[in-house]
Amino acid sequence: MGKNLRARLARIREAAASGPLRARGLSAQGTGLPERRTAPGTPSERGMPPKYGAASDTQSERGIASGAAPERGTAPERETPGLLPDSQPLGPLSPANALYASASVFPGAWTSAGYKVLRRSLTLPVSAPLVLPETLSFLIPDIDRLGSEDNGAPFNPEKLLFFDLETTGLSGGAGTVAFLAACGRFIAPRAGEAVSSGTSSGEFTELEITQFLLLDYPGESDFLEGILKTLSSRVLASYNGKTFDSQILKMRCLMNGMTPPLLPQLDLLHPSRCLWKRVLPNCSQALVETMILGLDRSGDLPGSLAPEIWFDFLRADKDRAEPCLQALINICDHNVRDIFGLASLFGAFAAIAAAPLEAPHRFRCDAEQLALNWRRGVRRASKYRSPAPQTVLAGMEGKTAALLLERAAEEYPYSCLRLALDLRASSRHEEARARLLELRDWPQGRKGHCSPRIKALALRALAIDAEKQLRLVSPALAYIEEALALEAFPDTAARENAAPAPPPLSEGLRADLEKRKERLLNKAQ
Repeated sequence: MGKNLRARLARIREAAASGPLRARGLSAQGTGLPERRTAPGTPSERGMPPKYGAASDTQSERGIASGAAPERGTAPERETPGLLPDSQPLGPLSPANALYASASVFPGAWTSAGYKVLRRSLTLPVSAPLVLPETLSFLIPDIDRLGSEDNGAPFNPEKLLFFDLETTGLSGGAGTVAFLAACGRFIAPRAGEAVSSGTSSGEFTELEITQFLLLDYPGESDFLEGILKTLSSRVLASYNGKTFDSQILKMRCLMNGMTPPLLPQLDLLHPSRCLWKRVLPNCSQALVETMILGLDRSGDLPGSLAPEIWFDFLRADKDRAEPCLQALINICDHNVRDIFGLASLFGAFAAIAAAPLEAPHRFRCDAEQLALNWRRGVRRASKYRSPAPQTVLAGMEGKTAALLLERAAEEYPYSCLRLALDLRASSRHEEARARLLELRDWPQGRKGHCSPRIKALALRALAIDAEKQLRLVSPALAYIEEALALEAFPDTAARENAAPAPPPLSEGLRADLEKRKERLLNKAQ
């Protein structure tokens, strides 16, 4: 053991035997160890954050500095929340210790919700249907899973809770802390209110938003308890919440010795990507709200500034307290806008599900992705609903899916291929053959890019049709040879930034074509 380390340990033992370090005029910095943040006996020494009512660092320092050390076995007198102390604590003041002393410092209806935790509730006007269309699950598949868990009962939107967190980082590790949470729920109008206001009784008219704000790390336990009470028996709706928000909440609950909630969740990020990935530069929530829903987010702070603003709030001295407080309030307003936008986005999905044929023009959604999602939803519905698959496919939903696919087939080659295969499966061979020949001669000037793989699949389907339906071996062999010849033309347009370009035919497709060619050659002899 080195001399320096032995000297440090000796100083630590001497200080510990004589009493607290600060009482002897020493600091942890002089011993080479990190300075303690809490007084002896607080929950943080046992690996837990201090609860509401526990003594803080500033209070312990004030008691020692004034010569009134607490008696052994008794907790030091704590500062009453909501009142400023008569004597100023040692060291610079920060908003987390000074401004929090009165919740009225924060504009709006902020109230104390625990140790270093504030809460406020506000109500915003909103429009969303009381009864959701059954086809909403075609766009948000998670709704089907909820129905299967609830014995097939229709999903009740009153159980929905829109949820969003602001955190100290985007890494999602154990060091990332959530300091701001917002939860929003629909409020159904009363019958008299709906008539007097002129609104339809079949719509939600108000959105109640509840926020929890953490003012310093020691209050995290109360902060999480408030959130968990609000989330109880709810279905969460979030934007990338499955990957980020819910994981952060789970991690912080485990770090604080709490049981994380196991709640069903609707993540609207993935349905948004399906409908607008090829329409917008990116599918961030703010961009979808402004470009698709037409919401005004001018003057809003970006969420990426939230960690820096909260850290500045914790470190600020008297001179910088006011601007740091205002910046934190702006982040709280940004959090409210996120919840309102999330509820508006959910209402937009409900409107698309109710009138899908109008959606490409009304909401600028991708016509091909909408058609493919609708087709998959019709087929998926047979797994969760009581009617037989044939009944579902033959009903109105199946007809809508076919009509959407026909419209998309005019512009997109994959939709044209999918429609041709569906027609062939329905024994409409002539219509299917016409669509496949259209793909074979797909012009370059059309909107959708026909890749070699899609064209090869169309030629393969033409070969099967010629052999099985027309009983012609020579045309079938010609189609297969034409498909194999596409391997000499790499698909550079599909991935402009890819290096090297992907092969035009996959190994499985190439092997299938070669096997068919060999069989047709033997059959022709």
